[in-house]
Amino acid sequence: MTQFIHPLLSEGRCRSFFTSRGTCDVADPYAGFSICPYTGDSSDKVSRCMADLASAIGVDEGDVFVPVQTHSAEVLVVDRLSARRPEGVDALVTAAPGLVIGVSTADCVPVVMADPVAGIVAVAHAGWRGAVAGIVEKTLLTMLGLGASIKDVRAAFGPCICAECFEVGDEVAALFPESSVRRRPVWERPHVDLAGYIRGELLKAGMAPGNISAPGPCTMHHPSRYFSARVAGVKSGRMFTFAYLK
Repeated sequence: MTQFIHPLLSEGRCRSFFTSRGTCDVADPYAGFSICPYTGDSSDKVSRCMADLASAIGVDEGDVFVPVQTHSAEVLVVDRLSARRPEGVDALVTAAPGLVIGVSTADCVPVVMADPVAGIVAVAHAGWRGAVAGIVEKTLLTMLGLGASIKDVRAAFGPCICAECFEVGDEVAALFPESSVRRRPVWERPHVDLAGYIRGELLKAGMAPGNISAPGPCTMHHPSRYFSARVAGVKSGRMFTFAYLK
């Protein structure tokens, strides 16, 4: 399992990781490790991967929360009574030890935030729609509402599409500040630095620059290692970026 699960952020009782595909046939959009149950993958394979994930991190499968995401800006605070497959939610927050919260991505930016002092973790799925709708800022505000302190919150990004690859239409580029838009004469359309935009929003919210890690590897540059919807299509597997409290 160590070839599929990679550490992201670890401090105090807070732990976070992301999964990768492992060695696989890139021509098969579902090949590799994936626990996403709603993008067309085999239910048997998803179940096997979920069992392997739970075993590797030492939790019950029933304690792993995998939201059905819709590119919304909805944030859910999770406890032991919460649904394990919440629908229409793109960010989860918890202060309950032992509950594994995460998001599924294949180019969009997965953002983990953790306050190791207060013992609060969160994970947000930020595509361009969620990003401009404020999903990451809303997640941070939810953490602060539970008792997190802005000076103690750390943020880290899992694998996501880079600005070099994230080509968009003019109508999408217009939603972002010009500082997040990249234009080159050889490009027919503008590109957006999505992770950079999110970092800027976290800084505006009051996070210290040193508490925000650099973006993860580019999914589109490495489709044999990470799922990329732009390479494989929307009907494909997903990475899972997750966090929990020990």
